[in-house]
Amino acid sequence: MFVTNHVLSGVVIGRLLHRHPVAAFIVGVGSHLALDKVPHWGCNMRTADGRQLFLHYAKRDGLLGLMTMAAAAGAVDRRARTATVAAMAGAALLDADKPVIHYFGRNPFPKVVRRIHARAQNESPQGMPNEIAFGLSCAFADVVIAWNFRHRNVSVPA
Repeated sequence: MFVTNHVLSGVVIGRLLHRHPVAAFIVGVGSHLALDKVPHWGCNMRTADGRQLFLHYAKRDGLLGLMTMAAAAGAVDRRARTATVAAMAGAALLDADKPVIHYFGRNPFPKVVRRIHARAQNESPQGMPNEIAFGLSCAFADVVIAWNFRHRNVSVPA
């Protein structure tokens, strides 16, 4: 699953758990594993062409994910910001291995975390439509949530 999609789901989690940033972070990590079970795009990382293709998409997705995090953090109500940032960070955390491996040549996670993350993956070259559909659906949900709270001039619900 693209990291941007994990970030977008983190926004929803942060809004739902706005009073509980630690829980939002933990649920964000759990959501990462759940979303990775959904069939999504992936390529053969055992070939040079596959690694190049992955890097092509990963650069763009990483930047889009960071921009999404910044925009979401600025868009949510001040009282929900901590939980939202925590949920987005938790939702994206398990994919931090990719840039760390790329730049430093080593996976930052212990073997047990790598094994759990690998078991959750459901990737295929045909999974791009699911990536796009999930991303658009989650982005739409995020916009609706933000619009409703801002438009009604209502603070985060208790």
